[in-house]
Amino acid sequence: MLLLLALLAQVNAFVRQNAYDVFPERMEVEYYDPTILNVSCTNYKYNRTTRTFILTATLKFDATEGDLVLITGYKWLSNRYRLDILQFNLTLKDAIRFKYFDIDRMMQSCTTPRIEWPVIKGVKHTLRDWVPDSSKFPPGMPEGRWKIGMRFFSFNGIHIMSLNWYCALKYKLKMEWK
Repeated sequence: MLLLLALLAQVNAFVRQNAYDVFPERMEVEYYDPTILNVSCTNYKYNRTTRTFILTATLKFDATEGDLVLITGYKWLSNRYRLDILQFNLTLKDAIRFKYFDIDRMMQSCTTPRIEWPVIKGVKHTLRDWVPDSSKFPPGMPEGRWKIGMRFFSFNGIHIMSLNWYCALKYKLKMEWK
């Protein structure tokens, strides 16, 4: 019985983590192809301590199931962002429904109109006031400042857009070794 309880506690740890908090810093649009979409981004303070952004995007093409999102994490080390453990690819369809990193709430609750599959061209989507829920982030991510790069590609390899989201992860309890 004790072994089963320990196993359930471990499984629950992967569903929600509570060890660290995520502090957003800013979002930037590094590149976008104006023939494919229009994008703008504005950073501001949500309240006295929390920063967030307004991101607007209007597609000029029909999204397909083969369109890709490449997510790459860079950790701040030695005065620059260096490639780290966070690297994965998703189709655009799967990225809209992604459960980790609080993406599902961002797409459903913070975007007007809600982003659903299939994404309709010509509709202006506005992402506003997204402050990430730290418990939806995966457990065990290294503490520090992060740059999360998101690269969007069409099914035939055309670079659509590049976004960079900057944040800081801070653990609530520090482990000290003696």
